[in-house]
Amino acid sequence: MLGIHVRALSGRGRLVWVNLGSVRNANTYLPYSEYHPNIYPQVMGELCDLEFPPDRRRLSVVNRQPQLLNTKPSKYTRQKIDWRGPETLLNKLNYHQYGIQAMEGGELEFGHFEMMRISINKHIDEKRMFAVWGVEAPWKPVTRRSQGRRKGGGKANIHHYSTPVKAERIIVELGGYLNWREAYRILSRAADNLPFHARFISQELLDTESQIEAYIKEKNVNPFYEPGYALAHNYAGCRSFISPYYLDWGTIRYH
Repeated sequence: MLGIHVRALSGRGRLVWVNLGSVRNANTYLPYSEYHPNIYPQVMGELCDLEFPPDRRRLSVVNRQPQLLNTKPSKYTRQKIDWRGPETLLNKLNYHQYGIQAMEGGELEFGHFEMMRISINKHIDEKRMFAVWGVEAPWKPVTRRSQGRRKGGGKANIHHYSTPVKAERIIVELGGYLNWREAYRILSRAADNLPFHARFISQELLDTESQIEAYIKEKNVNPFYEPGYALAHNYAGCRSFISPYYLDWGTIRYH
């Protein structure tokens, strides 16, 4: 008999013989995690009317700072209102497929753009995929004093430029002939490395969330369900505990 025989005592006191050779020679295969069929872009292009961007299918390199010709760059205040509150305009997928959505406000620097561009472009097959930016290049100047310098002497020099992003803003869009599993592997790592919370989304996910929200709003019998209604009527003096921005947003989810 092949292998080594191991003698052990069971609960009833009987001897059990184990043949390790048979276990070693057994043909055990790991199951496939998923199946990727062959996708022919020429055939798929005839079967569906998927819209591709007209010029470039990979993420382009953004400028580190805006190009100002014969103009002195102006200095801005911090203006945190630029990334406070929800995004009400650019929160939809233009190509109705996949993308990265910000879950809270923040600022994107040039290094974050490069991180997303490199991590996404190396997985894109231009024959059947495309990716486009959903945010503009860094344009907001951020000033910073050098370490150990005394205060005073006017406003500090411009250190770098950034792009303010509000919550629910679409940062990157991905589309083409691909399924959600492949899109998730491409976009999830870039979303996890952003300086604020972001997530992978699809058009089906956004539609489902909107349907659930509409259903809860219709079926909920709690008169205080929507915070905006209570804030507008100042129930129990709740306006004294909130910021005036919440009256415009209609909710207290965003800071």
